[in-house]
Amino acid sequence: MVKFKKLSKTRGVTIPKDLASWLDLSAGDAVELDARGDGSLVITKHANTCRFCGGADNIKQFGDVYVCPVCAARLHKEVCG
Repeated sequence: MVKFKKLSKTRGVTIPKDLASWLDLSAGDAVELDARGDGSLVITKHANTCRFCGGADNIKQFGDVYVCPVCAARLHKEVCG
């Protein structure tokens, strides 16, 4: 699905409602922007990942750090013995 949009004066882009729905994006969702060498821009829904291993399963937030259960257990063992 291709859509044509102009950048706003602040260089912002609004994702059309039908396209956002098709991509399962809701207002307030975080997205990742990936500028490609060919001049294209890829927008994907952001998924929180573990700060330590990069995994995305069962991620929990502690302060501003996201961590998976495996790394949390390893961290606990390292810190608490």
